Amino acid sequence: MAYFPNMMQGIILRQEGKMQESLDFFQACQLYNPGHLENLKQIAKSWLLAGRHEAALETYVDIECALQKPDWEIYHNIGVCLYYMKQYAKAKEYLRRAIEVSSQGESYQVLKNILLLENDLDGALELFSAAEKSNADSAGPRLTLSLGLLLAKARHRNDALQRLMMETKNGAALLAAGCIMQERNDVNAALARYKLASHLMPESAALWNNVGMCFLKKQKFVAAVCCLKRANYLAPFDHKILYNLGLIHLVMQQLASAFHFLSAWVNQSPYRGQAYMLLAVVMWNLGSVEAAKVLFEQAARIDQKDPLVALNLAIFVHNTTKDTDLISSQLRDFQERMQNLQQTTGEFVDDELVRAAHFLADRHPREDNRIVEEEMII
Repeated sequence: MAYFPNMMQGIILRQEGKMQESLDFFQACQLYNPGHLENLKQIAKSWLLAGRHEAALETYVDIECALQKPDWEIYHNIGVCLYYMKQYAKAKEYLRRAIEVSSQGESYQVLKNILLLENDLDGALELFSAAEKSNADSAGPRLTLSLGLLLAKARHRNDALQRLMMETKNGAALLAAGCIMQERNDVNAALARYKLASHLMPESAALWNNVGMCFLKKQKFVAAVCCLKRANYLAPFDHKILYNLGLIHLVMQQLASAFHFLSAWVNQSPYRGQAYMLLAVVMWNLGSVEAAKVLFEQAARIDQKDPLVALNLAIFVHNTTKDTDLISSQLRDFQERMQNLQQTTGEFVDDELVRAAHFLADRHPREDNRIVEEEMII
């Protein structure tokens, strides 16, 4: 009938994953000592870990009403319950109150998840930037890592890399740093990061996918295919891996294998224009001109942003029907997409694509075929 042994027995059972048994002991403690806040906290925590968020929330609210002074744990756990119940506005309110009481990393992480679910990336960046400046208690390295990953997601590559390079024993940080280096065409530095990450997360499909694309850049095709096949084994329904496998087989002129992987991608992601575009290239190389034309037109209808889709359709028409009007319209579309791409994302179109567009414009001279050679592109 003693209070303390029953509470300790409940805590031990909860650590062993026996939630219902632990609750029985905590509720027995409640009979011996009604209204004891510490015991109510244990009951609410067991409800929360058992996934019974409404019961946990009710208990935490009762505790909040009886508090003599602000308690970080109560505010944080109420916010967590509301987060799982998808009441994001109230969850943010309680999590911010928890952060005001004590700047603990757990509250920042949950609040970040809510902001990302609301597509408020700027808000998440502002939150973690403020947390980093305030030197949050016992949360420094985790917050630095999270801020680095958020900066990478927001494409602030230099700031992201500066923080991610500090982490040498975190697989996610190594992978993100390698991605940034890979985007900068620093393949050897990216592979060095991926090598470290492979010891920490050997079953990461994203890691092996990126390693495969690095080997493709170095024209080591066998190694690239092996890595991409391993990534496909780990994540057979990942459309990016299927796309890359189709792409590398197309580069190697293994058209049947390319068709196999690209068809799988089209079946999984029927609303992605790039899939139809590459599949059209495969069909064109296989000699099926009509099928290629249908696929190119489908790609142009679905994908209204990628300049490569419009340019490939123009090249296809140039090599088949030589319809000057269609080529002209696709070149104008290519120019518009190229300018929109830089304005919205800051990315540049490869010079080789611009030269190909100029080549087509020269072969099919018309007043509206002139591609503007803006300084930002060349």
